Amino acid sequence: MTTEQAGFTLFLEHQAVVYGALAKLGVRPHHSDFQDWRDEGMLVYLNYFKRYRDPLCDEAAITKFNKLAWRFVFLTLMQRMQKVRHRRELEEVPANAVVLQTTTVAAAHASMEQAVELKLQVRQLEAILTPMERKVLRLRLAGLVDAGIAGELQVSRQRVLKVRKQIQAKYRQIDWRNF
Repeated sequence: MTTEQAGFTLFLEHQAVVYGALAKLGVRPHHSDFQDWRDEGMLVYLNYFKRYRDPLCDEAAITKFNKLAWRFVFLTLMQRMQKVRHRRELEEVPANAVVLQTTTVAAAHASMEQAVELKLQVRQLEAILTPMERKVLRLRLAGLVDAGIAGELQVSRQRVLKVRKQIQAKYRQIDWRNF
């Protein structure tokens, strides 16, 4: 029997692991996307099985595996659901406000004129920023979160947070009435 077959057989015997994770996440069988999330959970379970190194030779080992698999399935599905929720929220926001929501220096604007004004403000702000601050601002405007920016620039998340605070301080110091 191949690893995939063994994993699927184990899954069929212990489907409650995935159903339990879905229940904890609030996904019930009557939800329209229940089957999709169940299938996703099954794939996560099977992926975990393929990577699991301890032998599953007795009931205690299988119980231990299923406890760990439940946690892995739960956390993975929770992250994926958060991403889906975030994407849906972004889809509901007007197109010109998506970039504005991800910035640390601006509030969302409704009109095109205000969006153009914001773009000018960002340019003015960039003129007084250090190269590192400009990189962080541009990545933030591109939609990256602190962890993504840290990975891109190969610095710590704390460093990114410090730079963002510096950007905010410089933004507050500018007298925008003169622009």
